[in-house]
Amino acid sequence: MTTNEPTPGPTAKGTASSLRMALRIVNTVLDREMSGRAGFNVSRLADEVGIERSKASRTTQDLCDKGFLERREDSTLRAGGAFFTAAASLHPGLVRRSRPLLRSLAVGHGAGARLSVLDGVQVRVVRAESAAGIAHEWLGPASLVTPCWCTGAGRALLLDHTPDEITALLDDYELIGVGGPDAARSVEELVAANDHDRLRGIVTARGEFEHGVVEYAVPVRDAEGRIRAAVSVVGRDHDLLPRERTIETDLGTAAAALAGSMNGDGTEE
Repeated sequence: MTTNEPTPGPTAKGTASSLRMALRIVNTVLDREMSGRAGFNVSRLADEVGIERSKASRTTQDLCDKGFLERREDSTLRAGGAFFTAAASLHPGLVRRSRPLLRSLAVGHGAGARLSVLDGVQVRVVRAESAAGIAHEWLGPASLVTPCWCTGAGRALLLDHTPDEITALLDDYELIGVGGPDAARSVEELVAANDHDRLRGIVTARGEFEHGVVEYAVPVRDAEGRIRAAVSVVGRDHDLLPRERTIETDLGTAAAALAGSMNGDGTEE
């Protein structure tokens, strides 16, 4: 059988190969960041991906120049602002409508406020706001990709998952050693925590991502009731505990406002 479609030339093939390599590198950096362990430098990244160090160096430099990766002071790599801008563009209606709501939550409670989405086992922050004077590392870019099992937003995004679905999702992941002192260390512990919080309609993750830090989170549902995102407030436990009920009420109001903007397919009305 013959076809009139042109055969891709060497330039097209080379471009596709370079794109695949760049995506593999970014994904590897994100997976490492999500694991909570120290990031890769270029040499270790090359070994992990299985490419020559010279090629890894050229590709990571190009990704850094474009803002998709950032190089820390210790030469390890993390996801950059351009990556999160691209991720946010997949949810334009939610991101646009969330800004004033998140800003109000952050300023009103003297904390950080986030809109997050689920990507496999990873939670990606697509919009973050913080009150003046809040400059802790756990509110910064290094925490924009986190594990789903030890964060308030992550657990809120999993509230509709069955135990079997959570087991399948985390099948290849080691929960021990990741997160704070009160993080789930097994699927059974994660399921039990979500069963408890589901009855209240809000997730309270106290000491699950970092000692002394609490994240309150509620799911954002589309018109058909499916979870599309999570909105959360995060801060020091001793600062937010006295405001817990008010935070819960305000989060419910924000989630309802965002839910009202989506159709069944997650697009904006």
